[in-house]
Amino acid sequence: MATVLITGATSGIGLALARRYAAQGDRLVLVGRRDPATLDAAFFTPARYCRVDLAAPTCADEIAAWLDAQAIPTLDVLVHNAGLGFVGAIGDQPAADINTLIDVNLRAPVLLTRRLLPRMAAQGRIVFISSLAAVMPTPDYAVYSATKAALDAFAANLRLEMQAQRRPVHVQVIHPGATRTEMHAKSGLPARRSRTGFADPDAVAAAIQRAVARGRRQQTIGAANRLAFHGVKLSGTSVDRLLVRRARQTSPRHIHADDAPHGHALITGAADGIGRALALALARRGYAITGVDVDAVRADAVTADLRALGSDATIIVADLARSDAFDALLDRVAARPPITLLVHNAGISAVGPFAAIDPARQQAVIDVNLRAPLLLTRGLLHAQRLASGGTVVCLASLSHFVGYPGAAVYAATKDGLASYARSLAPALAPDAINVLTVFPGPTRTAHARRYSPDNRREQQRMPPEELAQRIVRAVEQRRTRLIPGAGNRTFAA
Repeated sequence: MATVLITGATSGIGLALARRYAAQGDRLVLVGRRDPATLDAAFFTPARYCRVDLAAPTCADEIAAWLDAQAIPTLDVLVHNAGLGFVGAIGDQPAADINTLIDVNLRAPVLLTRRLLPRMAAQGRIVFISSLAAVMPTPDYAVYSATKAALDAFAANLRLEMQAQRRPVHVQVIHPGATRTEMHAKSGLPARRSRTGFADPDAVAAAIQRAVARGRRQQTIGAANRLAFHGVKLSGTSVDRLLVRRARQTSPRHIHADDAPHGHALITGAADGIGRALALALARRGYAITGVDVDAVRADAVTADLRALGSDATIIVADLARSDAFDALLDRVAARPPITLLVHNAGISAVGPFAAIDPARQQAVIDVNLRAPLLLTRGLLHAQRLASGGTVVCLASLSHFVGYPGAAVYAATKDGLASYARSLAPALAPDAINVLTVFPGPTRTAHARRYSPDNRREQQRMPPEELAQRIVRAVEQRRTRLIPGAGNRTFAA
């Protein structure tokens, strides 16, 4: 008899999967946020049901405490199934919904995996229920897709780390397609769309159960979904370009930036490293610069440097790890000209054995690297501050191609940002706003120096000034993708 923990177990795929494991005699731990009085009392017994809100930062500790109270020291299967969605225009999604999607779809699996990893039995399985949307550009549910892409990357890098440590724990990712569950109605999808052609949750659960038993690293459920999954993977950027071309045929908003004739760039993480180099390079081209950085001393220094070049420059001191800082930040940005160039550059990392890294630090990585770009983009679109014909730049990472064991959460956030950029491109195409995703390799910055396990080859890393020039040229050429450096392109290939 195996002990199986399933999150999101009160409905849909999670409930169907729970009933199947119960039928074969396994011990169940069912996690959900619903009042037990509304559930089937015979199935959701006090010995099975752990009521926890996965959007809460304490969810992992609460589940661990419940397991202790039930005297469950070991888990054989951990299924991260819980998930939320949102359907609609990117600028229309409430900030609170973005936060909840990130918390439930990404932060909870990260924190819960870290907390429960010591309980996993030898040859135990950690299963992440992702989505076909993780590999596709989806302008109508960009945040959902970004969180699922991030979840995929987290799982892949965690697997590499487990293998390197020779820990006998299997990490699996399963991609269902659209399934008839309550999630779609909650996300805002019209009922008629969620009924047409969507898979039956019990059939999906049966396929997931078989995939878990087989131990496959990755499994897409359904023949049509497998064809779509591999087709998108093999097509490279063809699907993305097609969606952008189609989107350009719809009506634009025409937001002009006449009061910043040479352009206005908003750059996060602008006081040091790549962000500072970009700000200086753009200032020399006549751009007005608005930067955002948490370091007030460096912010003052780079402001003086920018103004010495004749730039209309302001650096806003703000902590992007705090979601409650965005209203004030957006108010400050609103007083500046419309933005012709938005650069999501700010980033932090947490490096080391996954289970040994402070969970507060892991949360901060998610907040700065993924949550902040999504909230800032949403706020700017909602306030109509992105000028037509402009560019959005998202700095992802070469880890998208080569992996980053020892920094699984960092890699997850950067893949999530890259996915978001893919969805953003067709969403902004009607306004002729280009989206450029940059995948930098090792760069000669304090950030790289701080987190690299070996700095002996630091001089071989690309200087931030060179990277900035490459990014500026890519912006001017209206490119959509940049892997800077021949060596990095070789790795990516």
